[in-house]
Amino acid sequence: MKDCVAIMDFGTSRITVLIGGRGINDTIAMEGIGICEYGGFSGEQWLEPDRLAAAVEQVISRAESSARKKINKLYIGVPGQFCITEVNSVTISLGRKRRVLESDVDALYAQGNYYAGDPSCTVINIQPIYYTLDDDRKLIVPVGMSSTRLSGSISYTLCDNKFISLVDAAVRGAGVAETEYVFAPLAEMLFLFDEYKRDKTVMLADVGAYDTTLIIGRGDGVCAQFDFPWGGERITLALMNELGIDKDTAKLLKHKLNLSLDPEYIPPKGDRDPDEPPSDERFIICSDYNMQVNNEMVTFPVGKVNDIVREEIALFAMFVEKALKSCDYDYPDFTALSITGGGLNIRGATEYISDIIGRDVEFVKPTLPIFENPQMSAALGLIDMVLVGEMPYTGLIGKFRRWINKRRTTK
Repeated sequence: MKDCVAIMDFGTSRITVLIGGRGINDTIAMEGIGICEYGGFSGEQWLEPDRLAAAVEQVISRAESSARKKINKLYIGVPGQFCITEVNSVTISLGRKRRVLESDVDALYAQGNYYAGDPSCTVINIQPIYYTLDDDRKLIVPVGMSSTRLSGSISYTLCDNKFISLVDAAVRGAGVAETEYVFAPLAEMLFLFDEYKRDKTVMLADVGAYDTTLIIGRGDGVCAQFDFPWGGERITLALMNELGIDKDTAKLLKHKLNLSLDPEYIPPKGDRDPDEPPSDERFIICSDYNMQVNNEMVTFPVGKVNDIVREEIALFAMFVEKALKSCDYDYPDFTALSITGGGLNIRGATEYISDIIGRDVEFVKPTLPIFENPQMSAALGLIDMVLVGEMPYTGLIGKFRRWINKRRTTK
């Protein structure tokens, strides 16, 4: 397979390494995969920092064994908790009216990069939200257009150097010679949404076990980023505390949750023929969640369980509302909230959140066969981004010209 690459994704509870390349019809063909549970992180703090190196070595070894090849270079996805996003408005003069060159775009990026040489952080991605020329019309592909100036709203992602130092040491200890860092939420956005949706503005929340990263994106860049301390483990903990059950039982119960069930619901007369079997979820009479634990059948009341879960999800919605109210970027009111990641994959959750925040809410996940799991969104986004070469600032394959070429061929 040509152009085979390796990526590493740090989730809040597990590390994933994928090795793959382009297959038939531009699909992603996997050669190897490694997954390892680990202590994870919350905020900017590793929960088990002393065990991180061992987890990194283990997951790399599993991926190499799966692919039967050595990883020499590893593209590493940086979670939102270890990054900040800055958006700068930048303008350069072209001197006279002429066609915009790729070198002009590079000069525009450099003009707005105020962070070079900062000892605390490293710029890992520079992405365009939009460009403008003399007529002030917003566009995504400026190269080849005529103008006397080039302006743009440019997104800069800065990664905490402490993250890079710690992960670099762990990866080098596992025998990988070269690393490059990529903003994981950006890769997710570019992977999960097509150009048409992104050019209008998208809103994506990646919900993990302990934390959530919410980004607002437009074009090929991130306009705003928010991180808050809410993850799926809050639901597990609430079920444990309120129902007096252990963690394994709480996790089993989470898989059965359906917030659309209402044990008090009575269908109005005439809604259906009483002799016909129910075909709509609303008509399912379900007062208990039944599950087998340690060879015993146990029941939990739907009403009580769903109230516990709704209370926790309402807190998630509150964090989202607070973030959006503080957002400086003027996004369209009709922008839907898209949710991915493994922390909030619960039936009926989108409808409940939508009622609270007053906007459409949807789950998004990869559409690749076998990998149709929202928990794989970041990892698959990373490998797709690396293979396409959508990193206009960093790395040998991350030159802007490749991304421009891709935009041109899809117009």
